[in-house]
Amino acid sequence: MSQEVTRAESIEEQERAREDSDKKPKSRRPANTAFRQQRLKAWQPILTPKSVLPLFFIVGVIFAPIGGVLLWASSLVQEISIDYSDCSSKAPTDSYASVPHYSATFKSSKSISAPTWRKSINESDSGTVTCTLLFEVPNELPAPVFMYYRLTNFYQNHRRYVQSLDLNQLKGDAVSYNTIKGGACDPLAVNETAKKVYYPCGLIANSFFNDTIGMPRILDPNASENEKQYYEMTTKGIAWDSDKELIKGTKYKMDEVLPPPNWVWASQDGVYKEDPNLHENEAFMVWMRTAGLPSFSKLSRRNDTHAMPAAKYSIEIVDRFNVTEYDGTKSILISTRTVLGGKNPFMGIAYVVVGGICVVLGALFTIAHLVRPSPFALQKRGTCATEDPGADFLHEVARLQSDEANPAGSQAREAPIEIETWFHIISSKSESTQVTDDMINSQLSILQQSYADSGISYQLQGVTRHVNDKWASNADDTAMKTALRKGSYRTLNVYFQTNLKASPGQAGRALGYRGAVTNNDLASSVLGFCTLPDPSVNASSPASHYVKDGCNILANTMPGGSLDLYNRGGTAIHEIGHWNGLLHTFQGESCSADNAGDHISDTPQQSTPTDGCPEQKDSCPDSPGLDAVHNFMDYSSDVCYERFTPGQGERMRSIWMSMREGK
Repeated sequence: MSQEVTRAESIEEQERAREDSDKKPKSRRPANTAFRQQRLKAWQPILTPKSVLPLFFIVGVIFAPIGGVLLWASSLVQEISIDYSDCSSKAPTDSYASVPHYSATFKSSKSISAPTWRKSINESDSGTVTCTLLFEVPNELPAPVFMYYRLTNFYQNHRRYVQSLDLNQLKGDAVSYNTIKGGACDPLAVNETAKKVYYPCGLIANSFFNDTIGMPRILDPNASENEKQYYEMTTKGIAWDSDKELIKGTKYKMDEVLPPPNWVWASQDGVYKEDPNLHENEAFMVWMRTAGLPSFSKLSRRNDTHAMPAAKYSIEIVDRFNVTEYDGTKSILISTRTVLGGKNPFMGIAYVVVGGICVVLGALFTIAHLVRPSPFALQKRGTCATEDPGADFLHEVARLQSDEANPAGSQAREAPIEIETWFHIISSKSESTQVTDDMINSQLSILQQSYADSGISYQLQGVTRHVNDKWASNADDTAMKTALRKGSYRTLNVYFQTNLKASPGQAGRALGYRGAVTNNDLASSVLGFCTLPDPSVNASSPASHYVKDGCNILANTMPGGSLDLYNRGGTAIHEIGHWNGLLHTFQGESCSADNAGDHISDTPQQSTPTDGCPEQKDSCPDSPGLDAVHNFMDYSSDVCYERFTPGQGERMRSIWMSMREGK
């Protein structure tokens, strides 16, 4: 029995092994899609003096007039502010004395007398102090006229303070003792001795500004005491509609709750004198809308219909709110407004200052740009120093072009190519740590992605690092490559140099082409160059015949490098395209029918290199198609690079088979 079981298990295992062997190994390579291979289109603004300098002047021209309008509107506001913080301690009781701190702004040029104050003490009301302020309004204030109280150094924006309330209680719900206790209202939630909740609970409600500010009384020397005349200012309409939605009539009975400890004006023997009717108390609603800054004003009264006549006035204020305990101040403010609000010169000053700074900076940068242009600001892809193709190379390209038109060899040309690759990092002593392992890995990754659609991959055989000031600046290219080059003619050697310059006497395009400038302060005069395939090299050619074969790349152009606009690895992709036999898309720089261009049929005729990353460009309008601004073989900035054409891919594979494979 046991033998049969063992035999059955053995057969099952053999069948499973056979099935497993028939299955193809699952590839861990991500799908070749734009999303998986990170080839999605992206947009990045190209910041150049031409685009940035006008922005400074535009911002300045817009902001300065706006600031002027704001300052003008603020100057139209008329107001008087009187600080009565120390009235209870410094004001006399038997006469009027000048208020030490006040400010006034009126249209009238008539000088006004300083406000005065005195205090009276109500012994029958626990020594409550009433502060009487006398002030003058020299000209009529047009409606609407507003009265505010202003506090300083009072932090309503403190996190714990802002959260200290119960919204359900304010909306009228009779929230239970156990629910309020330990909730957001702590430490002023409940009275544990009386086992009752505070209504309203929390720190905001308890600190309610409880000075009673009366209406301004017009002082008429000819009127009797019984003929008091007031400038009517109401406490209605001072709250927002949203404030009124927050606070509703309560379902509590007054014997079920206690007033907050600081509400002595509303309580008697620790209980409410009467229902506070908070849903009708707009002053309380205004207070519960917390301020964002420690110095703020809150609306107390208003008159929307009648102007405030020129006269002398008195205001009586029951002084209960102590600000000296926290080194704050309190004032009353009577003010008009404009369509842009109350008096606030800060915004106008800010706009004028920003506008002025932008204009000054724009002027300074423009002068600096004209006197000494920045090489990096003006730098174009025109710093590719790959030499122009020779007659032998062009003859071989013409032959391959003819072969590519014959479908018979297309299958062989479609075969994928793997290129053995070596990276050599050549640094100066001062920049020995410039090229990191992450930069190397990123460069290889972007190289693989860019050539994947062309059927070409790069197998990195190794990375060498060398510190040599002479080699880093390409002062002895032959000696460097003789010492460092690896592999045969079909092996790609890429030399990333921190201070790359063109080799002495080297042909091709150097810095200075198409608007770029040569500057001795610039560490490098080229972004890179590669050797084109040499038709004369064969399998028996000695290594000395092709020792200079390979690519020299400025290290700052690697992903993460410091060369703005050209630090995404695009230079290596462009130059290795030359190593694979591709020419520039604008080769010959002519729209003439006699110009063969890059000898590839699916790249449009193009007469000029591309600067930056334009949306579109057509340097040969009489020829089909727009310029290939997104092609790796143009001079666009790195962010613009996207693709090789199918024709370019086929050409690289043809050249590989003809001039590098097996050599």
